[in-house]
Amino acid sequence: MKPQKHMILFVDDDPLVLRGFQRSLDDFSDDWETEFAVSGKEGLECLSKRAFDAVITDMHMPSMDGIQLLEEVSRCHPGVIRFVLSGNTSDAQILKSTHLVHQIIPKPSEMEKIYKIVERACRLRGLLSDPMLLQIINSIRTLPSVPRLYQQLLEQLQSETVSSQSIGKIISQDTAMTAKILQLVNSAFFGISEPVSSPQKAVAFLGINTIKSLALGIQIFSGYQNQSDFPLSVDVVWKHSLQVTKLAYTIACQLKFNAQEIEDTRVAGVLHDIGQLLSFQIPGYSQHVRLNKNGQPVLGTEYEFLGTSHAEMGGYLLGIWGLPNPIVEAVTLHHFPGLQADSSQPDPLTALHLANGLINMCQNEQEETPEAYLDLPYLQKLGLLNHLADWVTLTHKILAEPV
Repeated sequence: MKPQKHMILFVDDDPLVLRGFQRSLDDFSDDWETEFAVSGKEGLECLSKRAFDAVITDMHMPSMDGIQLLEEVSRCHPGVIRFVLSGNTSDAQILKSTHLVHQIIPKPSEMEKIYKIVERACRLRGLLSDPMLLQIINSIRTLPSVPRLYQQLLEQLQSETVSSQSIGKIISQDTAMTAKILQLVNSAFFGISEPVSSPQKAVAFLGINTIKSLALGIQIFSGYQNQSDFPLSVDVVWKHSLQVTKLAYTIACQLKFNAQEIEDTRVAGVLHDIGQLLSFQIPGYSQHVRLNKNGQPVLGTEYEFLGTSHAEMGGYLLGIWGLPNPIVEAVTLHHFPGLQADSSQPDPLTALHLANGLINMCQNEQEETPEAYLDLPYLQKLGLLNHLADWVTLTHKILAEPV
């Protein structure tokens, strides 16, 4: 059956620009149905009449600019993915829009480039069938950071001796800060030819002044506000993610991944449970989802209550934020790597699946039932089962080390 077309709304105050869009969209008519609005007000009228998957708006428009429009879209139509077109790379509004915009696209851009960015995000919507979850995740502006790391970041940024290395090191340890900084640097707006998966490289590229503006002025990072009635702790998520990251990194090195694959593996480890931070926003989650003895959600109860899991939710968020494909795929499929389209060679997903499964298995003292934690047919296909005993020993060593 032919997939349903995605509904895309373009908003720009220049009729010539809109006509140019309309002419260049002929090649994509099989995948997109489009509408065009010449003002923010007209765009909101379109949104009130029918459902759209995404809105692509110019930044600078009279009466209602792109940011004001997206404020209204976020408030009234939270399920819509939000993109901004801007041609001014020094525009302070770009930084102020990071809490509203899922991705920023440079203006002008060829329609093929716009199509690839927007279509990738729209296809990821298929990971989530519940409109409520789409609305919650699309509305996310900040995620909770580990209090100690958040405080360290603020102190460093106000220090006279601050360096990009020290800032990058702090950010790279925190799930929320890593995701947000990679969202910004991987925006096509910055014109980087290759995806950036290293928080340290992202900080070096953006510069200390930009990071200061983001963290201190615009406050794209946030401290953790404890919810006593919520079963999950951001500290538990953080500790588990660091243990998984360490093990996944070691496995990636042992399997002789190349430098980029090793870095993707490390970052995917930090981010793999970002969906658990999203679950803080879901009404009724704490009453329906059970945790195991180590404080991790029982996957089956997530599917029963949500129809999905933290893995798919996290993958969707990272995807619409524009993070590199290997990281999005690893986060999305880390429980079910056999669903990967091409699984002929070990890759970051492989290392992440192994690390997450082994950490959980050994913490729960269930080494006699690895099939409950690992996709053994997938690992057998890749010829990795004979390494398991050594990796179990390594896992116990990592769990015994202080975090």
